[in-house]
Amino acid sequence: MRGLLLGLLVALMVLPALAEVPAIPRFRIVGAAEGLPSTMITAIAQDRAGYLWMTTTDGLVRYDGAEFKVWRNDPTDRYSLRSNALQAMYIDDQDRIWLALAGAGLAMLSADRSKFTAYLPGDVPALSMGDIYAIAGRGDEIWLGMSTGNVLRLDAKGNFSSLDLARMEDPLDPNPVYALALDDRERMWIGTLGGLAYFDGLALHRVRPDGDASGINALQWVGQRLWTSSDTGLRYMDASGGWHTPTWASMFAAGNRVWTVADAGDGEFWLGTEQGLWHTRAGHPPTPVNNGDEPLVSNRHVTTIWRSPHGGIWVPLHGRGLAYLREDWRRTAAFKQVNDQGKGISCSLAPATRSGGLWQFDSSGRLLRYDTSSGALVQTGVQHPDLREMEVASTLEDSRGQLWLGNARHVLSRLDMATGELTHFTGDGPAEAVLWIGEPGDGTVWTAFEQVIQRRDLATGRVLETISPNELHGLKEFPYYQISMGPDGRVWISATGGVYAWHADTHRFMLVPGLDVDFIQRFVVKDRKRIWLYMAGSIERWEQRDGVWKQVSRIRAAEGFPAMDAYGLELDALGRVWMSGPRGLWRIDPRTTPAKIRSFSARDGLTSQEFSRHCLLMSNNGVLVGGTADGFTLLIDTNAPDVPSFTPQMRLEAVSVQHGDRRRALPIGGGFSLVPSDRQLRINMRLLSFIDPMANRYRTRLKGFDNDWVEHGAAGMREFSSLPPGNYVLEMQGVDPLGNASQVQSLQFSVLPPWWRSDVGIALICMIGLLLSALLAAAYRHRVRMRAQWQVAQHKRELAEQASLAKTRFLATLGHEVRTPMTGVLGMSELLLQTSLDARQQGYASAIQSAGKHLLRLVNDALDLARIEAGKLPLDNRDFDLRLLIGQAVELVRPSAEQKQLAFECALDDALPPALHGDASRVQQILLNLLFNAVKFTERGGVQLRVSALPQSPAQGIRVEVCDTGPGMSAEQRGRLFQRFEQAEGALTLARHGGSGLGLAICRELAAAMGGAVSVDSELGQGACFVVELPLRWVTTLPAAAPAPARAVAARDQAPLQLLLVEDDPTVAQVIVGLLQTRGHQVTHVLHGLAALAEVSTRRFDAGLCDLDLPGLDGAALVAQMRARGVRFPIVAVTARADADAEPQAMVAGCNGFLRKPVTGELLASALARVLADAADSPGDSAVG
Repeated sequence: MRGLLLGLLVALMVLPALAEVPAIPRFRIVGAAEGLPSTMITAIAQDRAGYLWMTTTDGLVRYDGAEFKVWRNDPTDRYSLRSNALQAMYIDDQDRIWLALAGAGLAMLSADRSKFTAYLPGDVPALSMGDIYAIAGRGDEIWLGMSTGNVLRLDAKGNFSSLDLARMEDPLDPNPVYALALDDRERMWIGTLGGLAYFDGLALHRVRPDGDASGINALQWVGQRLWTSSDTGLRYMDASGGWHTPTWASMFAAGNRVWTVADAGDGEFWLGTEQGLWHTRAGHPPTPVNNGDEPLVSNRHVTTIWRSPHGGIWVPLHGRGLAYLREDWRRTAAFKQVNDQGKGISCSLAPATRSGGLWQFDSSGRLLRYDTSSGALVQTGVQHPDLREMEVASTLEDSRGQLWLGNARHVLSRLDMATGELTHFTGDGPAEAVLWIGEPGDGTVWTAFEQVIQRRDLATGRVLETISPNELHGLKEFPYYQISMGPDGRVWISATGGVYAWHADTHRFMLVPGLDVDFIQRFVVKDRKRIWLYMAGSIERWEQRDGVWKQVSRIRAAEGFPAMDAYGLELDALGRVWMSGPRGLWRIDPRTTPAKIRSFSARDGLTSQEFSRHCLLMSNNGVLVGGTADGFTLLIDTNAPDVPSFTPQMRLEAVSVQHGDRRRALPIGGGFSLVPSDRQLRINMRLLSFIDPMANRYRTRLKGFDNDWVEHGAAGMREFSSLPPGNYVLEMQGVDPLGNASQVQSLQFSVLPPWWRSDVGIALICMIGLLLSALLAAAYRHRVRMRAQWQVAQHKRELAEQASLAKTRFLATLGHEVRTPMTGVLGMSELLLQTSLDARQQGYASAIQSAGKHLLRLVNDALDLARIEAGKLPLDNRDFDLRLLIGQAVELVRPSAEQKQLAFECALDDALPPALHGDASRVQQILLNLLFNAVKFTERGGVQLRVSALPQSPAQGIRVEVCDTGPGMSAEQRGRLFQRFEQAEGALTLARHGGSGLGLAICRELAAAMGGAVSVDSELGQGACFVVELPLRWVTTLPAAAPAPARAVAARDQAPLQLLLVEDDPTVAQVIVGLLQTRGHQVTHVLHGLAALAEVSTRRFDAGLCDLDLPGLDGAALVAQMRARGVRFPIVAVTARADADAEPQAMVAGCNGFLRKPVTGELLASALARVLADAADSPGDSAVG
């Protein structure tokens, strides 16, 4: 009895695992669109890194799940393949790839994949016997099956040896060797068209399977079986050495010979034959493999199959590409219904509750049952014509064996499956299909429409109650999200405000305590106390405690599933939540923390990622059934185990950096250094998991830079625009769609600092800093020294300026003080010369006058020099007539030259302009100085004046040359000629010719002030030639001539005038009065301003003369007051001032003329004539004081 109970318990434990779905494989095919270069694939293998390698008739191909890389013959590369046509491949223990080249011998690709080593028939005599058809290995040896029937062996030292199959005890005739296989006893099996043999390391042995000596087309070890294919069919040898012939072996004789065998993982096998791919089935003959409901390959050879270590298989399809079948392909099946009643819009699933499977209707109206385990359609014998075109929207197989059908044509129908009677319920509800049908177990059946819910009698179908959203039935509004049976056996409905339960006693829906939460889209019952809810963004588990439902846990969308509308929600036997929606199917396993979430999409065998609404249900045997928008029905065995976890390999595909204008490849092993100018470091990763390469996810973390892992999704690339200097370790990891994570890969590299931040740079900067500090200290000391020197120099300059200013003031004061007595000296001498004197007295008076004039010139020169030194030499720049100015100078100098009987010549260049812009008086001063000097120092010969344009400055400037035939000068004399108070022969010159030695110095200073220069060319005894260059602007039109009234020209003929003289110096006043009286004028002299104001208020005057430096009220202020009182007669200012500001100030005050002391009678007469003429030309002026 105890054993019986134990057996029953074990049976109950394995029951969930018995659920299965029909074997309908769905392959993923990659072809030319994905980059596959050729579909003529002759061999497939996988290397240690996890890459998939394929030999084709157009080169060697490597596949990483996302991209294909091809190695082909390159005539310019001696290390490339010698031929693109490849026939066989073997990857040895050192991860080297050995390739058989059609007509070109053997090639080996190095483990680092950098170059090919060629074994050419011309270099290896053993290879010259024919082509290589098969390659295998044993330890360090490589075995080659030749087309000539020989087997070559290449040892680890690179030596070739041959096995002669014709020389063994039971010899084989020379036939091509198509297959080589090594068993676990280190025996090398050899299959030729002449038969089968093996080599045990010592000798060759002939084998005749079951006495059959037929030729071997294929030879393959799969597990503990050695499969052989011949023209008679398929056989295998077990581990004990016994041979077996399957009952269906003859299916694969000549015409459908087997080329390759692969393990299917469940005790069955995949067979690649002349007529495509086949699959063995326990107890049944093998069947051709379809891809879904279409043939995978028709009448095409499948010459090789590669089964990955995790169960997935790769199958080359000639003309189409490379097909891949996932390891877990048996979990999922999808089929098209016999008659798609719902057309993918509404849910047409009709679960067979009692017998299992699904109910279907064919086009004849027959009721069929679809076996979800085998895929078989079972006839029920029930048929009705109304079932042919019925568009089913909802179904229910009730407890009485009746099938309720919500449909568009008849609204609601009921099929009695025992009698075949079909009853329609039309006209007692809305004219639309029923969306849900349920049986609560109280003898009623519930039908739900969009806006109305009905309770019907289970036996008769009569409507017992119609429920609509109103206060009477407790519902606020429709539409509702879900209506189904709740954990308490009552009808639950999720609508606005929460989840409501039906209370039969009050005939109302009332809120379930605790579930008054809005937007509960779906709910699924686990048991009476536990449910799962889905709201947009989260899946929540709730438990009932003390009659109130409370949230226990929550899984948010951020943990791995999208926040979408849920179309269906179900629970499997393991407590996992399945959710369908518009983006596929999701499985949430809450048993782990965090919850393990997996998505199912088209790559898992789904025909469409979009599910129909309210079309997901869990069968009693654990098969999840769903309807997709394309009209297919999806079956998922929820009890099928997941693919065992494994650690996929992740590889670095490339590391590169932007270096200048090109991208530079870097070692994928790391250890490189980036210079500061490198940019855009790019790392490409590839997870070598082929389950669903496009769903692989990547993440990286740069230590010291990233705070946490950075997720990259399916993009296996990380790029850094720039990184600060330092040493870095980049950690990388990939995760496949099943959640299998690769080991963390590390890439170490460094970013070099700019040279100034490197150790050498820092040391250099420190040295430079120390040097700069020393230099700065020295510079500081030098600066302090220079500053002290500058301060001393500045102090000296200030003292010099002060001295110069004092000198200038002194000279100005001296000139002022000298001019006043000089007025008396020159004036008195002039008056004296106008009296009756004898000859001796006349000479004395003339000498006095000449000495006074000389003294006046000395004073003027000294004042000019003082102004130049002070930088206050004024230049009165205006347009002037050049020829007139030169003519005046010539007229002044010519008498002196004629007096000494010297020739005097003046030559003017025709190219000279009519006028220049500059200070005419200063230009004339320079000319007169040079000309008078030339006349003075020339005893015989002559003086020549030449004026021309500046040659280096067209249309600007003049060049004046004054040449004489005097004594000339030596170089030493020329060197000091322009120094102040210097003359050519010093004291001798002073004694012979007089002069102060300031004239030439003033000429040079005046020329420099005008931007020009004065130079001299002279040799002792050869005369001298002075050159003046003045860059004055040319003027093309002559300036307007100043008006010269006739009265001003005839100053001596003036009528007697009444004149007012304001002068505080009696001597000067006496001189001026005398000079004016000799010309017949009446002069009234006053000593100060008050007296002058008194005179003008009582007397009439024709003109006035006023000193500017008067005691008390100065001359300018006096004139201003006089003008303010209405005095209009012209006034001439007479002053001893030598400054340039004196004349403008006088004119501003109201003076009409200006004279500097000393004055002569002629100057006084001219000045009075000029101001009187101006007054006469000004209407309205009055002479009345």
